[in-house]
Amino acid sequence: MKKIGLILILMLSLWGISTVKTQALTLEPLEEVLEASSPVEASDTGKLASSSAEVDQKIQEKKDSDITETGGKQKSKLAAYLDEHPIGKLTWHNVLQHSIRKAILNGLPANIIVLMLLFPLIASIIAIGRHIVGLKGFGVYIPAVLSVAFVSTGIITGIAIFFAVLLSASVARSVVKRLKLPLLPRTAMLLWVVTFLILILLMIVSWIDAAALLSISIFPLLIIMILTENFMSTQLFSSQKEAMSITFETLLVAVLCSLLISLESVQQFVLLYPEFTLLGVAGLNIIIGKYTGLRLLERVRFESIIEEEE
Repeated sequence: MKKIGLILILMLSLWGISTVKTQALTLEPLEEVLEASSPVEASDTGKLASSSAEVDQKIQEKKDSDITETGGKQKSKLAAYLDEHPIGKLTWHNVLQHSIRKAILNGLPANIIVLMLLFPLIASIIAIGRHIVGLKGFGVYIPAVLSVAFVSTGIITGIAIFFAVLLSASVARSVVKRLKLPLLPRTAMLLWVVTFLILILLMIVSWIDAAALLSISIFPLLIIMILTENFMSTQLFSSQKEAMSITFETLLVAVLCSLLISLESVQQFVLLYPEFTLLGVAGLNIIIGKYTGLRLLERVRFESIIEEEE
């Protein structure tokens, strides 16, 4: 029995030694392969890191110049402008100025205050365009919000997304029309198709490395996509041509307002004189409401009739 035990122990020892040698021989080529492949992997990783850093830098530059971004440098510029223009002691006519400066010191972004002060002015300009000039559009709120979205995306990029959404909406309408759904499910299905098409567009854009579109935040994109419902609702009660006309006039007003918001001098003025801005806009709205004559575009349209009556 002792001999059998010694033989088994000897056989196990030999098997263990042979296994260790086999593993060592197997690991040597594996280490060589890993060493050979590591420079390639390091090169690929370096390229990806470099490309990602370039994209991040472009996105950060876009955020720094965007007044709608609370994390950009634009709020610091506006706060610095206030520091360069100090105000006197607290009186009845500068209460809001003191309150704004105190809020900024407490951490409220200056660009948010500027947008809040500019938004009523934008609405008044849209009211002038519709009530006095005679432009058509999707109310007052939609063009006003759309103009802020264009400031965030950039006007060229925003217009490109705008037309992409309209094209997607037209495709979605032709697809969903065949399903013969009721109003609410049809509207939800339209948004589903538009969302899917815009998602595909964004993925294609990511392949061609368009930093202007890659830096877009979700909320401006959703605001532009909201127009789909307005566009489709207009088509239900009017012709395709009329719906397109109203949509493009909405786009025109939104672009003009976004240009106004983007002016640094306008931003600085409303921040430095908030009382004058709010009271002036309120007075402007009252003046607009007092106008009861023909709109300017109606005068052009019926010019011959007006001349005959005169």
